[in-house]
Amino acid sequence: MVAGRRKYLNIELTIPQFFISIAPQKRKFAIMGRGAGKTTIMGKHMRDLVLAMPRASFALVGATYTQLLSRTLPSAIEGLEMFGFYQDVDYVIGRCGKRHGFAMPFQPPQQWNNVMHFANGSIFQLVSLDNPNSGRGLNSYAEVGDEGLTLDPDKLYNNVKTTNRAQKKEFANCPLLGSEFYVSSMPISRKGMWILEMEAKAKKYPDEYLFIMASALSNPYLQKDWFKRMKEQAPSQLMYDTEILNIRPNGVKDGFYANLNPKVHYYEAYNTSAQEGFDIRTLYKHSSIYDTDVDENAPLDFSFDFGVFNSVTVGQENNTGKVLEYRKLKSMFVKNPKLLDDLLIEQLIPYYRFHKHKVCYIYGGHDGHNKLPNSSRTLFQQIKDILTAHDWTVIVMAKTSAPTHAEKYLLINTCLKESDPNLPIIRINEHNNPDLIIALERAEAKEGTNGIEKNKSSERNQSLPQEHATHLTDAFDMPIFHRYNDRFTRKSSSFHQLGGIQLG
Repeated sequence: MVAGRRKYLNIELTIPQFFISIAPQKRKFAIMGRGAGKTTIMGKHMRDLVLAMPRASFALVGATYTQLLSRTLPSAIEGLEMFGFYQDVDYVIGRCGKRHGFAMPFQPPQQWNNVMHFANGSIFQLVSLDNPNSGRGLNSYAEVGDEGLTLDPDKLYNNVKTTNRAQKKEFANCPLLGSEFYVSSMPISRKGMWILEMEAKAKKYPDEYLFIMASALSNPYLQKDWFKRMKEQAPSQLMYDTEILNIRPNGVKDGFYANLNPKVHYYEAYNTSAQEGFDIRTLYKHSSIYDTDVDENAPLDFSFDFGVFNSVTVGQENNTGKVLEYRKLKSMFVKNPKLLDDLLIEQLIPYYRFHKHKVCYIYGGHDGHNKLPNSSRTLFQQIKDILTAHDWTVIVMAKTSAPTHAEKYLLINTCLKESDPNLPIIRINEHNNPDLIIALERAEAKEGTNGIEKNKSSERNQSLPQEHATHLTDAFDMPIFHRYNDRFTRKSSSFHQLGGIQLG
């Protein structure tokens, strides 16, 4: 290994990239579409930090350690290489470079497994917001974050911003000292809207904050037919508009899940100690053993929605705390031409392969009781046969008739409101259910002949990704309804205090 012998490349920045690079503000927030060059500008900024503050420590932030390993770190490696910094030459990952002649940072970490160590002694420590201790003890000179829409602003403040306080006499005049740098694609869910709020900060404090938005149209170096191909291959116009053109999606006014609150109902649950002990230079196959919210000795609920778009949500009742809790642990789906079998064999069964108590309750739409074409089996029988062949004990709980939308609306929103002691509180693992969350937040309510109905038109809307239509929400509804509706309709419940559901 020969540190510091690097090849400088001739990188031409786009106008937004150049503007971000030379802007004097210390707090920079860039919302950039795919192809707009997030990787390039992040790599340049990381290089600038390393060159400006030798031996300094910086925070490289991600929502989860999984995200840091699978997305942020590969982007950082690629971006740094664009500017002549090469892995295992100019820096090492997951280990100390002292034996290669690297200088040491002012404050060497006790563990190096989550550290990028550069030849001049500066380091980037990977800080995962799903672990409250991830950034503890770090005195950073600057912070960098990728995919800002996935970051929780409260955790970002506690885990990262409060550590961005270090200073040295030799860096007193460095414009990057104490800087914040966050890039992101356009947020769709409510959780990511915090980064769009930085626009107001930039308008109020223009000397301190920079907020910039750029679509892929700002990048003249893309292939000539790239936009045409992306538009043709995009699963929907909405996806093309948000991911490529960086257009803010319209919000939903009358939501079917009116009481859904990200700060109350979403949670994170990763075995961060197991993940951070993993060799950062290798990849691992994710499974439920990294999810701390799963009781591996209790049954699981598998709830299905059928069609050209097949999906399943995984839930589990938890009664170990002061209140009864129903958790949505994970959601999965396959699109045409993949079939229900593929969903089970390629995703669901492998993910829960280490679950100790392989007992599951099956829920889903009443159409699952219909026989398959040219077969004597129903969809639920097909599911049972496949799961049984993989050592699961299967109990089909799905009913042959469907509840009304009004019944589901009142029950689920009462659960979300957490005002009825007879009912469970609902919690959703946000990192295992990103598409389900978008679908829940975008599901609209409308007035129907029998009261409130869920607007299902999204399932026929070709401009919308079907994972963001109402398919997953239907799979979300069924186990909650069938488990708890009897409790809800008892005389002692809030159902009767509200006068029940008026049908027709």
